[in-house]
This record gives sequence, structure tokens and C-alpha cells, in this order.
Amino acid sequence: MVQKHFICIVFIIIFCSKTYGQTCCSAGAPISSFLEISSSKPQTVALQFTYEYKGINLLVDHQAILKNDPRNRHGQNLGLKLDYTLTERWAFSAVLPLVQQSRSTMAQRQSSIGIGDLSLLTQFNHDLKNQLTLSISSGLKIPTGKVNHKDLSGIFLSPDMQSGTGSFDFLVRSSIAKEQFLLPFLSASLSAVYRKNGRNNNFAETETFGGRSFAFGNEITIIGSLRYLQVFKYGFLIPDMNLKVRWSKANSEQNTLAPNSGGNWFSFPFGITWMLDEFKSIRLYSELPVYQKLNGLQITTNFVAGIQLNYNLNVKKNKIEIKI
Repeated sequence: MVQKHFICIVFIIIFCSKTYGQTCCSAGAPISSFLEISSSKPQTVALQFTYEYKGINLLVDHQAILKNDPRNRHGQNLGLKLDYTLTERWAFSAVLPLVQQSRSTMAQRQSSIGIGDLSLLTQFNHDLKNQLTLSISSGLKIPTGKVNHKDLSGIFLSPDMQSGTGSFDFLVRSSIAKEQFLLPFLSASLSAVYRKNGRNNNFAETETFGGRSFAFGNEITIIGSLRYLQVFKYGFLIPDMNLKVRWSKANSEQNTLAPNSGGNWFSFPFGITWMLDEFKSIRLYSELPVYQKLNGLQITTNFVAGIQLNYNLNVKKNKIEIKI
């Protein structure tokens, strides 16, 4: 009965939710992929190092994919995430990325690199009956990233090419996870992330120009996941498959909705994790687009790949014991 209820919740949230979100070409690193704080023993510190490459070379006019696009764009993120599990219910996290972006056409090439925005998160976990766990997170993204990158001619790069957004953004995440879902070693989860983006009122500010107002559209992301645990002599292998739905509102410039921004995305993330023990793991992952319905003509993500390294540290009696 519980499994039937869980399946119903999954389908209801995925197919009936409707809100808005940010386009793929936004400043800084993608925050939603860093929001989850993995369950650990109380008083545990976890370090996560992530490298992610994103190809942004899919030219889409509403739903139609166009060919022979002379533009080329990609982004790279190097993220450091620090998690602290205080108790079985409460955990905290901080995420700071290094962001590199590049865009080229037949006429010019633009690039930027710099520290991105700092995100601070709090997560509450509650164990329900029948191996169900409910998690609720909230957080704040602080504008620590650079927002005044310029090209070789001294012209400010567009907001989506900056390392940061120049705004305070609010984050909320909820998820429900089920162990032994249909099979003994199969687990399932469903999560939803809402991001309320603030406004940068001084974009491209100079000594003689006060800048202009810009805000990325608010976003929601819903992800359904399946993970299967396989036990080997020297560790655990955990492949995962996911379905990701994202809705987006158009960006706002000078309090006017920007054309050719916002829309709906549907993609297929997948990955595989190798756990050497409870302290060390490595994960390879990728994400491929399946369908998009966008507002106007946009260039969007066609490929994502990344690697994550995770290290857990036990904290006992105010001392940190590193186990390698």
C-alpha cells in the first residue's frame, strides 16, 4: 500500500505541478544539483569536490531544433561543497563554485572565469513509517561572484556570461525517499526545488552610468530518481537513473520581460557511484536533453557531464578524525 501511495505521489508531482524557472544560460553554477545533503551519522563533516562540463549548443526555436548554428558555447564549474550533519534530523551545507564560461561566433570570442556565488543551506530530515524519509531544505545564495566581466574591447559581457548574478536568491527544496522500493536494494526518491531569484539593480554600472536592472526568472525543478545498490567484495556500485522536469519564467530587464528566455525543459540525468567504504566515494554523471518547449529562439544545453569526489570525516569530542 505504501509503495502504491509513493508511485501516486511521483506521478502527481511530475505531471501536475506548474510554476516557473530559469533558462539554461544563466550566470554562475547550477545550484539545484548541489542542494541535497546526503544522510550521514551525527557530527559528520563531508567534503564534496565536483567538476562539471556543460555544452550549450542546441539552437531551438520554440520546439524546433535548428541546424548549422555558427555559435559555440560551453561552461565549466569546479564546486566545493561542505556538509555538516549535526543530528539525525538537522544538517547544514555551504557551496562555493569556480565558474568558467566561453562563447564564440564567426566574428568574436568571449570568455570569463571567476568565483561564483556562495550558497548556504539548512536541511531537516524526518523518518516516516515503512522506510520513508522526508527532507526539507532552505537556503540563501549570496552574491559573492564577479558581475563585471568585460570582453577584449571593454564592453560588459551579458548577465548570463558573468560568474555571479549580483542578487540574493532564496532556495527551497523538499524530497521524499523510499528504501526497498519494489526490490530489496532499489531505492526511489522524488524532489522539488524552487528558486526565487532576486534582482541586480546595478548591472554594467560605471562611473558615469548607474547600471540597469536585471533578474533571472524564478525556477522550479522536479527530479524523480531510482538507485540500485550492488554489493561487491571491495565496495558498493550504485547506478542511478533520473527524470528531470524544469519550468522557467522569462528573465526581466528594466522591469520588462526579456524576449527569447524562459520555457519548459525535460531531460534524462544518469550516473554511477562507486563507494569504497562509508567515508569515500566517486560518482560519474551525465545529463541529456529529451524535449524542450521554449519562449522564442534560444540556445540551450545539449550535454552535461561531471565527476564528484566525496570524503566523510568523523567529528568526535571536538576533534576531526580523517579516515582515508
